[in-house]
Amino acid sequence: MQQYQTILVGLDGSQPAAAALTKAITLAKRERAGLHLVHVIEYSPQVGGTAALVAQAHAKEQATFTQVLATAQQQALTAGVEKVTTAMLTGSARTLLATQTATLIIVGQSGQTAIDRFMLGSFAETIVREATGDVLVVRNQATHKINN
Repeated sequence: MQQYQTILVGLDGSQPAAAALTKAITLAKRERAGLHLVHVIEYSPQVGGTAALVAQAHAKEQATFTQVLATAQQQALTAGVEKVTTAMLTGSARTLLATQTATLIIVGQSGQTAIDRFMLGSFAETIVREATGDVLVVRNQATHKINN
């Protein structure tokens, strides 16, 4: 079985991303791996507005996710992961793949609707299709419950 040295987990504030973080912490402890927590600020061409509004939205997201990353980092350290780093990127899933290295990438399943995925593409889908290493997608349990 391959031992993972660095596990990267994408955080976007969603429930699936929180579940991905929990799973990443468990695996990082088991594998004695470093944990790299990343948030990618994405802007799609569909987002309208002036440059000032876009800059304001970027600054707000950056401030929010600086705190989200710090909280997640503390959670992992408290759980016993020895090495935890963070990064915030601006771009897309491809930016993440081009600039970050890991032996395992863990992402939460998209919360987008089918139309959103068709129009915008799914971040997790891009990671799965284009990553050169292993990828673990943590499903959104709320939308995949088995009906009895």
